[in-house]
Amino acid sequence: MTTNTANDFRQAADRALDFVAAHVDENGRSRIDPNDPGLHFKLPYVFACGDRRQLALRALDHIEHNLLAADGSYRDQRFNGPASAFLYQSGWLAWSSAALGRFDLARRVARRAMREQDSKLGGFWNETGLGREQGLLNSSSAAAGCAAAGEVDAAEQAAGFMDRVFELQPERERRFHFALNADGDLITESDAVAGQDHFDLHGPCRPAMFATAIAGLTWVGRQTGDRSHFDLARAFVGVILSHHGKPWNSPFASKTGWAALQLNVNQPDPALNDYAAAVGQRFLELQQPDGSVDLTVWPGFENGAPLPLRLSNLCDWSLTALALANGGT
Repeated sequence: MTTNTANDFRQAADRALDFVAAHVDENGRSRIDPNDPGLHFKLPYVFACGDRRQLALRALDHIEHNLLAADGSYRDQRFNGPASAFLYQSGWLAWSSAALGRFDLARRVARRAMREQDSKLGGFWNETGLGREQGLLNSSSAAAGCAAAGEVDAAEQAAGFMDRVFELQPERERRFHFALNADGDLITESDAVAGQDHFDLHGPCRPAMFATAIAGLTWVGRQTGDRSHFDLARAFVGVILSHHGKPWNSPFASKTGWAALQLNVNQPDPALNDYAAAVGQRFLELQQPDGSVDLTVWPGFENGAPLPLRLSNLCDWSLTALALANGGT
C-alpha cells in the first residue's frame, strides 16, 4: 500500500472519529443518552485504536462506574436478558478493557459472559426469533472477549463451537447458517432471515456477521499458540470470499477489513490484504463530508438512519480504515 493511500485511510478514519467524538461529552458519555450501554460499548476500543487514549479511558471509566454492576453485568436489567445484545457488547468491553490495560475489568466482564456459556457445545446462549440458540455473532464476540481477558479455556471452548458451526453446514454452495439449537443441531429453518440467520452466497450479503468470529479466533490462536484457530478464521474469510458478487462492496462489509488484517498478522495471505483494501475503498466511497457514512444504501433506511445506528456503524468502518493506515495491525 502506498504512503498516499495509507494517509487517505488515516484521514478518513480521523474524520469518522471526529464525528463520533462530537457526540461524546468530556466525561466519555454519549450526548444522546449517557445511560444507554448500546451507545458506549464500542467507544473505548475504537478511540484507543485511533490514538485517542484519554477519551477512550474516560469512556471506559464511565461504563465501569455508571453502567456496570459489580459482577460485570449492566445495572439496567433491560440490557442483560437472553434476548439482549449483552454478549456481543460484553465481548467488545472485555477486549476494550484489555487493550487499555484494564485486565481486571476485562476479566470481570468476560466472567459474567461466561455464565451464559454452554459447557458442552461451547457457545453462548441467546433468545432470538428462532428460539433459544447459540449464535455465531454473539458467541464469537464473547469468545474474543474471553481470549483478550486471558480466559483461555472458555475461549477455546467457544472456538470449538465455531468449528462445529462450520462443519455442520449442509449447503455451502448456497448459504451459511449462523446458529445451533439446544440439541447442538444447525438451525436451518426455511423462514430464516437472510443476513440475520444465514449468509446468502448469491444475494445481498452482510459480511460483518463474520467479523468477530475471524478476529476472535485470531486472538484465541495468539493466546494458545494453536494455529488451527488461524486456519478456522481463514475458512470464515473464505465463506465471505466465496460470495458470487463483490462482498467487499456490501454496505455491511465495515469491520471485516479490520478482522481480515488481524488474521493477516499471524497468517499472511495476499487475499486478506486485498479484501481489506477493497473494504477500505468502499468506506471512502460511502463517507460523507461530515465524516459519517451514508446508510441510505441499507434496505429500509432509504430516507435516513437513526443517529445511534450511524455512530455504531461508523465505528466499525473506522476500524478497517485505521488497520489499513497502520499497515494492517
